[in-house]
Amino acid sequence: MELTRFQKILLAALAGMLVFFSVLMAVFRSSPGVLFEEGLLEIAGEEVYTGRVKGEPVAITVTRPSDSRAVVEFAVGDRFRDVCQVDYPLTPVETVRGPVDGIRVTKNGAVLFQGAYAPDMEGGWFDENGDWAPQFTVRACTGGDPWRYYETDAATAVAFALGPGTAAHGDPGLFGLSVFLSALLAVQIVFHRQLFRFQHRWARDPEPTEGYLALERAVWLLAAVVIAGVYLAAMVTVS
Repeated sequence: MELTRFQKILLAALAGMLVFFSVLMAVFRSSPGVLFEEGLLEIAGEEVYTGRVKGEPVAITVTRPSDSRAVVEFAVGDRFRDVCQVDYPLTPVETVRGPVDGIRVTKNGAVLFQGAYAPDMEGGWFDENGDWAPQFTVRACTGGDPWRYYETDAATAVAFALGPGTAAHGDPGLFGLSVFLSALLAVQIVFHRQLFRFQHRWARDPEPTEGYLALERAVWLLAAVVIAGVYLAAMVTVS
């Protein structure tokens, strides 16, 4: 079948996007980091995480004086330096969910949280009395200084003390959706006349008009732009 120059250009653009973003996705996923305040920190060494988040250099370092104690140091530029100590596991606490290992978290010498913690349990925080005490990170919305309302909390300190999970730029799900949409558009571009005839198979010798073809080309172009946007969204998403 004969393809027009416009069809060939669009197909080449789709193929180019697929190759470019596939390489980019592979590079991103092969370089995982640690998520912190909506930014991705590089794993700079054994339990050392560095990077730039919200315009400031960030360094988080974890040291372990003993098997049941971890010291987590948070440094954000020249703004602040918080030193958190996480003692875990301690003597179990009898909770509403049964015995749970005790935990104590301090920041700069002041107690942030004391009670019990079960990392394998959703919302597994309990106070000293054994009652459920979930720890939520809440940030005030501001259009100014993004660090103005930041406070290092117990949940963040514990996450680094117990070993934070890794993340990376690039969402495989969104990327897969982009590839699927690209394939659909390519089929539509290559077989548009056959698809038109199938849709109008009850008519005698159906053929698209010039107006219909012009509208179809505009739809293809718009679809290609949308697909490019989905590819970009997949690249910038951290997962």
